[in-house]
Amino acid sequence: MPEPPSPPLDAARLLGVVLEVLDGRRAARLLREVAVPPVAARLAGAVQARSTRMVRAPRVCRPARFVAEVSVTVRREGRVFAVAARVEHRGGRWWFTSFTVLE
Repeated sequence: MPEPPSPPLDAARLLGVVLEVLDGRRAARLLREVAVPPVAARLAGAVQARSTRMVRAPRVCRPARFVAEVSVTVRREGRVFAVAARVEHRGGRWWFTSFTVLE
């Protein structure tokens, strides 16, 4: 069996980066390090000052060796939302190819 991609997927860290950017706590330029350009651009347009926290650890489904689908429940300003995302391993890194906050 082939080795898993390197680096291993750290879904909580990747989600945390995006959520912190969306809340305005981190620079939007960081999205270029974790998301493909169309996703990074769309997310950069959704930045607002607010506070979002993961309620529990993300769930990860691996439909293919270089693909993972991630979901997590988050709390934002007293409300609970779901986040659904897809990450793909490309060029030695994991990249969000889809990221949606289901409000």
